[in-house]
Amino acid sequence: MNEYYRILSELPGTDYEESVAFLRQKLSVYLTAHYESQFGNADVRHFNDNVNRNYLLYFDCTDDYGGDIDSRAARMVFIFAKSVRNVSKRNAYRLRQFSGSFKGIPQLEGYDKGHFVAHCNDGQLDQNIYPQLKVLNRGLSPQGKLFRSMERYCQNNPGIFYFVRPIYSDLTCIPDKIDFGIFTQQGGLLLNRFDNRATGSEPALPIINFDNSIKDN
Repeated sequence: MNEYYRILSELPGTDYEESVAFLRQKLSVYLTAHYESQFGNADVRHFNDNVNRNYLLYFDCTDDYGGDIDSRAARMVFIFAKSVRNVSKRNAYRLRQFSGSFKGIPQLEGYDKGHFVAHCNDGQLDQNIYPQLKVLNRGLSPQGKLFRSMERYCQNNPGIFYFVRPIYSDLTCIPDKIDFGIFTQQGGLLLNRFDNRATGSEPALPIINFDNSIKDN
């Protein structure tokens, strides 16, 4: 996590939009290079969401098109987003149809179809959907409550920059962990790492940190 704070410490000034442009450039280089160093033959491409252009997706298009849940899957690498309030109704029917049912798949037991960018923050479907622990997605655990509070912070503070980065330990589309970072208007970084694997017990609660000094949380 220190690398995030190192990049933050190099901000060239205090203007918010200029700082966001700097963070987007530096983070995209770092996060892409880090992912490609871990997973060979990655085909990382970026594109906007197809509705309101409020977020930019970096996506690994590599896919072996196997029917096995454990085969290599196309998946999200990270997302940059601008917070907005979404007042549209959730398309529950289309979400149920997307990616089929999780029922009867042992590896997906305990998971919802979660959003990298929350629906309340104008998150759409398609590549924005991933297997997310139910307790995290629904705010049913200490980490889930913190995760949901960060989503609400984005919803209640339109125009701020934030990013979501899944961290993988295998070739599936199920992240082990989720990094969620918010760059506040005051120039601080609200950053936490969340567990996204069903282990039967939850580790200690992450620490919310607004300090923009270099440290590991």
